[in-house]
Amino acid sequence: MPLESTAAIVLKSFPYGDTSKIARCYTRQFGKLSVIAKGVLTSKTLQSGYLEPMNCISLSFYHNPKRQLQIFSKAEFSRPLLSLKNDMKKLSYGFAVIELVDRTVRGEEPHAELFDLTEEVLSVIDMSTDHLNRIFWCFEIALLSLLGFRPHLSECPNCQKGMTEAFFSLGYGELVCSRCISGSALSVSTEALTVLRQLKQSNFDSLDKIVCGAKVRKELGGFLAEYLSFHVEGVREVRSLRVMERVLA
Repeated sequence: MPLESTAAIVLKSFPYGDTSKIARCYTRQFGKLSVIAKGVLTSKTLQSGYLEPMNCISLSFYHNPKRQLQIFSKAEFSRPLLSLKNDMKKLSYGFAVIELVDRTVRGEEPHAELFDLTEEVLSVIDMSTDHLNRIFWCFEIALLSLLGFRPHLSECPNCQKGMTEAFFSLGYGELVCSRCISGSALSVSTEALTVLRQLKQSNFDSLDKIVCGAKVRKELGGFLAEYLSFHVEGVREVRSLRVMERVLA
């Protein structure tokens, strides 16, 4: 088995027996894969600490594409993320990010742009002093775009006319204008639609320019949660999002 090295983000880990640990990682070159670190819990090298959720690491492992579990060799931190791990609010958003990625990524298909986005948003959360909700919404919209589900925010996809306010059709799964709505729908106000457009056009460095009140923030969070749940299987059950909502309520 060849020894491979890649940038990786630990999504989940748990003990295996009394001495070993299994970690599910999202890697830049190999997509999502699981590694087993044999004897790491009793080793004096302290390698176990690298395989904790949210860690951004340089991972070395023995790769056998015919096996579900790859053999861990060693790791080292690429981004420490110390602030994120010592702040409950940041920690909640960080867990929500990695669980969303875990739910949306399937198998060992590498996606360098999605990996870079995930690593970047964790670093931005770690360094941020404010606007964590806007950082998370910006990540959600970018994630949807990379997955091919970017919402229509300017023109109604049904009649191609401009939207000043919109409705998220729970049957159609897209934002439509008031002329085209039918059946159950979630209203999205003009103010919320404006902020969504700003988020779509922004990067993480320019989010402080976006201003919205408590009512619009609640509306945005509700819409993006519903939109993700419609288009990405399993996202409605993302526990970190529910925990985050309770923590930040």
